Amino acid sequence: MIKNALAYVSRKKNRTLIIFIILTIVLSFLYSCLSIMKSNEGLEKSLYKYSNSSLSITKKDNGYFETEKFKEVKRIKEVKELTYEYNGLAKPVNAKVVTGKQKIERDNLPDEFNNILSLEATNNTKRNVLFTSGVFTIKKGRGINENDMNKILVHEDFAKKNNLKLNDKIGLNLLDNDNMAQDKEEKYEIIGIFSGKKQEKYTGLSSDFSENSVFIDYKSLEKTLFDGKAGLSNKINVYTDNPENIKTAFEKIKNINIDWSKYNLEKDTGAFEEIINSLSGIKHLIKIIAYSIAIGGLVVISLILILWLRERIYEIGILLSIGISKAKIISQFIIELIIISIPAFLSSLILGNLILKQLTGRLVESGSGGDLNIDIIKNQSLLDSITTFLQSYGILISIIIISVALASSMILIKKPKDILSKIS
Repeated sequence: MIKNALAYVSRKKNRTLIIFIILTIVLSFLYSCLSIMKSNEGLEKSLYKYSNSSLSITKKDNGYFETEKFKEVKRIKEVKELTYEYNGLAKPVNAKVVTGKQKIERDNLPDEFNNILSLEATNNTKRNVLFTSGVFTIKKGRGINENDMNKILVHEDFAKKNNLKLNDKIGLNLLDNDNMAQDKEEKYEIIGIFSGKKQEKYTGLSSDFSENSVFIDYKSLEKTLFDGKAGLSNKINVYTDNPENIKTAFEKIKNINIDWSKYNLEKDTGAFEEIINSLSGIKHLIKIIAYSIAIGGLVVISLILILWLRERIYEIGILLSIGISKAKIISQFIIELIIISIPAFLSSLILGNLILKQLTGRLVESGSGGDLNIDIIKNQSLLDSITTFLQSYGILISIIIISVALASSMILIKKPKDILSKIS
């Protein structure tokens, strides 16, 4: 039977190619859809991470507050990361700000405020809403992380005006929370140059313009303004690994012994919830696609086999006349398709992953309205991916067996004498 199956597959090249294409398409879509269906938890965690969901702690008067008051937040086991934000002003040394048309004119502005930068200190720009939203985009270099010291990001227009490039150093005199300039100049190394324009609020200062925005690491701020001690902040962002932990963290933070009448503790999970609600319907659609592919593959393969088996009635009759059982004949047909499925198996490894990336990209884009470029394959271990693919191949073998059984039933339910009489 195996020898006969190999001979048929090798001789009927056109038919073999048609079945190969069908099996490859079916297996590729089965694998990609099954991967998405099985990776629900991993996809949700990735979307939660990329949506930048967090808890935010701010003062009700939008002023500064001591970060030391919230040191217990770090000890909460559900909390994985904290970021601090400090918004202030700084005077550049030997550098000129970008000028533009102001909507507010201030006649009695002191000279020291004519050349002012908007300064934001943070320990992770990847979490900063201006960068995650795409308002600002790093064109050269990298962002700030928690290990940086005396590092700065500058706008490309400010860099161009002052002939600055990556790794150059710029001096700043930071203004404290009372807008008093520090006597000590601090040098910062440029590690990133960004572009973009934020929504500007005009106060008559040069710091109003997006081009005059700079970002420094929070450690430098603590060293310069607060003598290396825990400093002030406008906002603390609290991050967890998953949506369940953020609810627990919220309750535990609320139980910290702090006068909460002066502070706001808010959940910033709107983007994540919007994505999940949108994705629930899309993932249901993926499940329907998977079932449709399986049923469609079954129907198409069965119809093709019915047509081809009618042309093989002479072969079937001869095999029956020499004593070959119907079970063996059906086995030969199944073996033929399994032989074709082996190269389809290999080609589907490539095509299936390509389809998976496209489906994932569309799914996330439809859910969030943006391109998060999440790769499900990276969220799954190699063993999980192989297991999913083997399960998909198992479904394909089941489709092959059922298709052959359906296609052969109309012929093989007849007696050998009836089949031979038809031939004659």
